[in-house]
Amino acid sequence: MKTPPGRNIIALEWLQFGLNRLAAAAAEEGMTVHLLCGDRSEYTHEFAAGHPENLVVHDVDTHDTAAVEAEVRAIGDVAGLLSTTDTWSLIALAVRERLGLPGQDPASVRLVRDKAQLRRRLYEHGLSRADGSPLSPADDAATLAADLGLPLVVKDSAGTGSEHVWLARTEAELTAVLDEVRRSDLRGRAIAEPYFRGPLFSVETLTWQGRTRVIGVSSRILSAPPVFREEALAFPVALPPAVARDVGHWIEQVLKAVGYTEGFAHTEFIMTDTGFELVEINPRLGGALIGEEISRALDINVYAAFVDLVRRRRPALMDLPLMVRQGAAHARIYAPHTGTFQGCEGEETLAGHPGGPALYPALPVGADVRTTAHQDGCVAVLLATGATAELALQNVLSASGELRVRMDRRTAEGEGRA
Repeated sequence: MKTPPGRNIIALEWLQFGLNRLAAAAAEEGMTVHLLCGDRSEYTHEFAAGHPENLVVHDVDTHDTAAVEAEVRAIGDVAGLLSTTDTWSLIALAVRERLGLPGQDPASVRLVRDKAQLRRRLYEHGLSRADGSPLSPADDAATLAADLGLPLVVKDSAGTGSEHVWLARTEAELTAVLDEVRRSDLRGRAIAEPYFRGPLFSVETLTWQGRTRVIGVSSRILSAPPVFREEALAFPVALPPAVARDVGHWIEQVLKAVGYTEGFAHTEFIMTDTGFELVEINPRLGGALIGEEISRALDINVYAAFVDLVRRRRPALMDLPLMVRQGAAHARIYAPHTGTFQGCEGEETLAGHPGGPALYPALPVGADVRTTAHQDGCVAVLLATGATAELALQNVLSASGELRVRMDRRTAEGEGRA
């Protein structure tokens, strides 16, 4: 395996959007992006206009570390391996370690991907007012309620996409949640932590050699509890200067506490009446269309920083003036019920709507939608801009009301049409 600088960038799966921007940034350096993916349909939008010449797609079982390693070795001349998904972050670490490729600090990534360890670390460093508690199958609601108090959030320690997150406000609800946890196939282990009340935000950062720069803060609209489904997001939030400084100081402390030294981070936090409380740290660029929103709002290609990272040089984004040119927002379009996705109606109405809304497919027509409780039920994402993030959000929410998701009436369990 040739050591960097190489000609090839490996993308071990990717967020559904942004591949073409990555390929454009790589092309400026004469580099080729090799996407290793298990299901091409995940990238319906990115492939709609065909592949850029410097984007090569490899069909691989990306859950098989040995298969991924073999494919990377076969490609050769590799500058680096990137992963922008929580699902494949640990596999990416393993492959980089086996091949001696540079990248994010393994201990830090493993820490932030374990929400139980992460909560404990922040509590020990005085960055959260409460610790989390791992759960066992023998735990009962009465004891947990007495020991930890209510309300509680119960979640998968390695979860992603708002899947396997439950709110229990009463002992009876906690009993029901624990029963559901026992029936669920978790990626990690079940943990319980306090339910912090307040609006949810995310701070988007880039770190190089232990120094962190805040790119901006995104707002978040969630569905009503007890479901924590992401509905819409806008960037960049215009925080009061004092609050913006506080967020910057807080996230710098948080990332130092977990040993974060390199790469993008998407850190979700709740702005409570007593300060910031972390929800999770994703060791990657924000999902859905956050990368596109950053690029449009700041008039940059944020994905160029990935090329700098694999080239092992200080990313230009660490020093670029961040001038807000406009706001950008997206709304997730969900299926109204489970069944087979048949497409979206009303896209023709978007042409005359403020903010230039554009629809990004997330699922191909014919896909089986098995849930509407979390992000897996999202069939498309709608993006719009505005003079500010607030106006962009209003534009995208207004435009989303013009769309209708067509589904057949067959349920996910295969029952007949209504």
